[in-house]
Order: sequence, then C-alpha cells, then structure tokens
Amino acid sequence: MATSIVPFRKMQIGMEATKGTLVAATRVLVGNNHLAEVLNTYRSPHPRGVRATVGGAGVFTRKGSEVTVDTELTAEEILWFLLTGIKGGVTGVNSSSDYTWTFTPQLTTAAITIDAATVEFIQGDGTTNHYYGEAGYAMTESFKIDWSADSPSDPVKLSAKMFARARQTGTPTGALTVYSTREPLVPALSKHYIDTAWSSLGGTQMTGICRSGSIEVMTGLSPDFTGDGRSDKDFVEHNVGSLGAKQSMVWEFDANGATRFASYRANDIVYIRNQFLGSTVAVNPRKVQIDGAWRFVDTPSFSAQGEQVLMSANLEAVYDDTGTKILEFVVLNGLSAVA
Repeated sequence: MATSIVPFRKMQIGMEATKGTLVAATRVLVGNNHLAEVLNTYRSPHPRGVRATVGGAGVFTRKGSEVTVDTELTAEEILWFLLTGIKGGVTGVNSSSDYTWTFTPQLTTAAITIDAATVEFIQGDGTTNHYYGEAGYAMTESFKIDWSADSPSDPVKLSAKMFARARQTGTPTGALTVYSTREPLVPALSKHYIDTAWSSLGGTQMTGICRSGSIEVMTGLSPDFTGDGRSDKDFVEHNVGSLGAKQSMVWEFDANGATRFASYRANDIVYIRNQFLGSTVAVNPRKVQIDGAWRFVDTPSFSAQGEQVLMSANLEAVYDDTGTKILEFVVLNGLSAVA
C-alpha cells in the first residue's frame, strides 16, 4: 500500500472576498508547510462510583486550525503574510513593469483593514490524498525572517504562523503552480542601514560589519472565540492587538560596531532598514524591505570568531512619536496581483 511521502505534501492558498467564506486556492506555496487541526476536549473527571479513569470520549469544546510555514524569503510569497497580517487591500504600484507594494500599518484604529485567506493542505502518495483539509478565515499571527552571511549555502529564510477556522472537507483545487518568477533571496545581496531619525532612514548603510540577524513580527491578530452558536465550535471574528517586533543582529566590532554600542549606552532609538534584494525585475531589483524604529532591550554581548570580535544586540520595535510609525514594509516584484 502506497504511503504519503514528503515530496507530495502541498499547501495551496487563495484570498477570500468575504472573511470565512471558503474560496478555491489560486497558488501553491513552496515550503515545509503544514496545517494542524486544533481540537480542544473536555472529559468530565468527577467520581461516579468506579475506581477507574472516567469521562468517556468527552466533548469537543472548540475547534480551529494552525498553519505553519517554513520556506525561503521571496518577494512574491511574502505578500500573502503581509496582506493577512499587516494591512489588507494593498495593491502593487506599476512603474516600468516593476510593482511596488507598500504596507504601512494602521496604528490609530482597532478596525484595521486586513485580508483573510483559505488554505488547502494535502498529504498523499501522488494518486490518493491520504489527508486533505481546508480552512478559511486564515490570518497571520506572526512571521520571522532569518539571514546569515556566515552560511555559504543558505538563503534568507521565512517562517510564519497563521490561525484559521476549523478544518473542512472538500476537494483540492487542481492545476495550480508556484510563482514562475519565484526567486529565493540571499544574504550576500542584503543591505542594512542605521540612521538617527525615521525621516533619514536608508541614508547610512552599514558596510562590512553585518554578519547575521533575524526579525520576528507579531501582528497582534488572534482568533476571537465567542458564544454565537457556531456548529463548528470555532471563532466568529478576529481580535486586533498591538503590533510588535523583535530583532537580533550580529555585527563585527569595528569603529561602526563601536558606534552601535555607544547608541546602546546613550539609550538611543535607532532606525534600521533591512533590505533583501534579488535579480532585476524590469528596471529595479526585486526587494523585501523592512523599516523600523528600535530600542535596545539588553546589554550587547561579545564573542570571538577566530581573531575577530563580534557584537550581538537584541532590539524591539517601538513607536516613533515624530515619524508616527513603528514598522513599514515595502516589496518590489513583477506581480500586478497577489493571486
């Protein structure tokens, strides 16, 4: 009997017109991705006259789904997580067949504009789907970007976590493909900037010192479970909490690195642009760019690599009163639409 094998695992996704109304997927997402069913159970523990474990099979109290994504950072696939986690309704601005997508988080309203998706997940043997599930109202809870110039064979990596309603049965959408222009971005092409104000972001590139780093963004979105008589026992709507992020960076400790330590000592807010670049789309290189205002959360630490001293710093994103922003995301690719 044929068994499910990893190469046939597939996740597909489509953007919903109405949150929670399932749609056919439009795109295959590359990665070691997974959909997990979350089934909370209650089993009554109270005595009933026998010296044994009691409670029977119990009852489901609520249901939901968790979607995890583990892949490479690309200027195409990142759009799904930005649209369902940072700001919905964003479209690419066309300039000479380059499309620029700008995601500026809405910070002064609880009713933020956000999109939701339907996720399809398949595990099979190439002929039979031994497991199939789809879940709607999928939104991004968090995502993380990791890079290291010390790893010669590794691209920039992307991981994400989404929540969704209870798993549904159905039929997977057929004949879907990955983005034909999909290109994993690599650390060697990345550029990193540190400036002293939001208005000057991108003015001072850190050259020759950035070894590795990671950025994790917590969108503040979560499922809102309320008593509404839903037969699936899943959530009705979503909660909106505070947007936050944390960043770690490893720098060579030269004069520029010493300036970074001086920023920590002075309790400065630093303005960092992390720019991950790829090949040219039409005129400009494809790009994933993250701007943010950051503060140090602890004392930078030092280590030795051979005869070089490295400094590691941990930071958290903070609202900048002057720039009135905390984070901003810009993506450049060749896509006129996310589908």
